[in-house]
Amino acid sequence: MKTAENTCKICDTTFTHEVKKGRAPSLCGANACISEHRRLTRKPKPRVVREHKCADCDEMVTQTGKGRTILRCESCRSKLRQKQNAAYRAETFIPLEREQACTDCGCNLGVKTGRGKLKQRCEDCQKKNHNKLARESAKKHYKVVVRTYHCQQCNKDFEQTGRGKLRKTCPSCKKGTTPTPKIARIDNGIGELLSNLQKEADEHADMWSGMLDS
Repeated sequence: MKTAENTCKICDTTFTHEVKKGRAPSLCGANACISEHRRLTRKPKPRVVREHKCADCDEMVTQTGKGRTILRCESCRSKLRQKQNAAYRAETFIPLEREQACTDCGCNLGVKTGRGKLKQRCEDCQKKNHNKLARESAKKHYKVVVRTYHCQQCNKDFEQTGRGKLRKTCPSCKKGTTPTPKIARIDNGIGELLSNLQKEADEHADMWSGMLDS
């Protein structure tokens, strides 16, 4: 095998090559030299620019390259796509129908059309459930009110829990006291009338007892 030396016309380096028929190589064979030689020798092609009118409106469509021709502008394409999707959905869509019932009282709430969330409760049960949740939430955030009151009978201080009227007598003293008669609590004059009748009855009884003794 015969070999010879030559100088690369891109990088100016000396390389050894095999002697064959034909013209001697002028490149060293490196990828960088080959790509650079191709870039220098290849002729640039003219850029293809096309302009045509939109098929649906009067807007001009500018297209570069040699691909297929775009018939419509961007806005007309989006409108056509929406129209085609709506027509396809109208032909193929089957609406979903589901029965609805109240989870608390079990009453019928009608048929639900579509894929939304089912109604769980009727209006009355919804109000009751809302009040229940509100009470539970209020109990979690409730702070117990503790107040001190003075008993008027035993003259001692006690603690009262809650927001009601402040006590004046402790429970132990209240149990030991005798309840007041109902006549004394009547404020419309009936109590006074009954007391007068009782006095008259006592006077008549004393008079009859004195007459009998005599």
